[in-house]
Amino acid sequence: MRSLRLVLLVVGIAPVLAACSLIGMTGPRTGSAPGVQTSVGTPSSVPTVSISLSLPSGALSSAAPATTAVATTGTDVRKVADAAAFAMPSGRIVCIIADDSVRCDYISSDKAWTSPQPKGCDLAWGDSLYLAQVAGSTCHGDTLADTPALDSDYVSWRRTGDPTVVVNGLTLAALPYGSAILVGTLECDSATTGVTCTNSSTAHGFTLSREAYRIF
Repeated sequence: MRSLRLVLLVVGIAPVLAACSLIGMTGPRTGSAPGVQTSVGTPSSVPTVSISLSLPSGALSSAAPATTAVATTGTDVRKVADAAAFAMPSGRIVCIIADDSVRCDYISSDKAWTSPQPKGCDLAWGDSLYLAQVAGSTCHGDTLADTPALDSDYVSWRRTGDPTVVVNGLTLAALPYGSAILVGTLECDSATTGVTCTNSSTAHGFTLSREAYRIF
């Protein structure tokens, strides 16, 4: 199994966030947690942390999540052992989920919102959210756009007949509406109204669509 070394910036409002990580794939990833909010906030300073992320084995998990505090909205829940990436069928949103964090990028240019700029962020912001123990706005120097490519190691959840979507000439695996991906206590649900990602152990998460986003 290959291992990918990542350097992350995580902004937090509580000491527990120091142990949180934001998933990265092709380069450095940074994340911020300006607090539980929808469009404005006062983020704190940005410490630097370093993690290692192993590429997935592709095995599906047969274990149930540790807790089920947040009910799934999808009827088709796909349990993955390590990490998974997917696009929404609209082609506007791409997400990656592992056992400790989730990140979703809005990769189209037609969104009607901008998430708040994390303090100390001199990279890209306003188009990406993350979830670990809590959720927040992402500061990033990369994109997730290619992570759910059909030849990626992160699409073992895909089933025959699932949709695909072409973004910038690249064919991506799309998670059907009404389906969800579950990794540990983190779950992302695909719906026509957008994607919702939740952490069942903390009841925090976010929703993301073209029209709006919400952090809870």
